[in-house]
Amino acid sequence: MPDKLPARIRSPLLARLRTGEAVQTVAEDLGVPVREVFRAARSDTGLALALAGVDPDGIEMVGIVGRADYLRLLALGASPSLASQILFDGAGQANTWRSEQPAFAAACDAVATATVKRAERRPSRFTPERRRPFLEYLRAGMATTKAAAEVGITSATVYQRRRRDAGFAAAMDRATATRSTPEPAGAATDAQWTIFYEHLAVHGVLRQAALAAGIRPETVYDRRRSDTDFAQQTDHLRL
Repeated sequence: MPDKLPARIRSPLLARLRTGEAVQTVAEDLGVPVREVFRAARSDTGLALALAGVDPDGIEMVGIVGRADYLRLLALGASPSLASQILFDGAGQANTWRSEQPAFAAACDAVATATVKRAERRPSRFTPERRRPFLEYLRAGMATTKAAAEVGITSATVYQRRRRDAGFAAAMDRATATRSTPEPAGAATDAQWTIFYEHLAVHGVLRQAALAAGIRPETVYDRRRSDTDFAQQTDHLRL
């Protein structure tokens, strides 16, 4: 059976659901299996709202749908900034909802925490087979971000490994000490990024973390715009 209900069934179904009638009763009267109604609601937001007891034509519907979609994207692993870009063109609508509705803020935090824990259980992509060429690229003079990209990981993954693996941090330091060409002028060092992450995890403010690490705040903002993984990681640290 098709998932979409025909208009001759959907319209009276919605009209009666608005009055509070039970879906089983309405579906039976209209001659449609209730399972088919539920199946249609998977892709019919208006029907799903009606089943939940919300008027799909009500003025509050836009906010309800927006908050539900935002939480769905967080659950799928999108960072708060990416979810806002997808749904609200980067506007701070979600932040407004969070400040005005404590229950929504709590839901966002719970979903984001669950997503982070799920991500932490994934096998690391920074395998020994990737670490060896990564360090070789550093010794050859390649910048950290570029070297990470060459072996198929993000720079955020590198700094995560560096923070929890003293041996790897020492290997990075040796590699960068012998590189033939320095990092570009004004670029932050690995040690500075480590301080930045640690400060952000405690205080949750990007600008303060950047200044504490001796990094220009603009460098952080530019990197967030160009590096989705970095933006996601810093968003999680700020929660």
